[in-house]
Parts: sequence; C-alpha cells; structure tokens
Amino acid sequence: MRRFFFDLLVDNVVKIDPGGMVFEQAKATFVVADEMARHLFVWRDDLRDRDAWIRVRDAGGREVYRAAVWSENVEKVGWDQA
Repeated sequence: MRRFFFDLLVDNVVKIDPGGMVFEQAKATFVVADEMARHLFVWRDDLRDRDAWIRVRDAGGREVYRAAVWSENVEKVGWDQA
C-alpha cells in the first residue's frame, strides 16, 4: 500500500495535504481527485472561475494526476441544480 497526497492548487497558491491517504493502486487516486474536484466546484463558488486543481502526489513528491475544478468539464455543467 502506498500513500498519496491531495494538494489544492489555486492560482499560484498551494495548500499541501499534510496526511494523505493510503491506496493499493495509483489509479484509484484519480477517482478520488475527480470527486474532490467535483465537490469543490459545487460547494466552493470562489474556486469556479479560478485556476484551481487537485494535485495528487506520491510519497516521493512526484505528481501522478491533476483534476481541474472548473465549469469546462462536461460533468460539472448544471452545478447550480445541486
């Protein structure tokens, strides 16, 4: 099992995930990052029109995935209906 970290990047600011989560496979983190991004898009209107991302890092600090928090993602259309 490996530890992965989910950082929030907004413009030039990085909010580091201090604890991370443990996963058996790196691909599982993609689903979690996408869900976090969807959640932030719905509930954090201050992030909708900004350059915001969930960045997944492995324990060595290497970026393995990035999920965008913005309305251009087809799945996020209709956020105001939530």
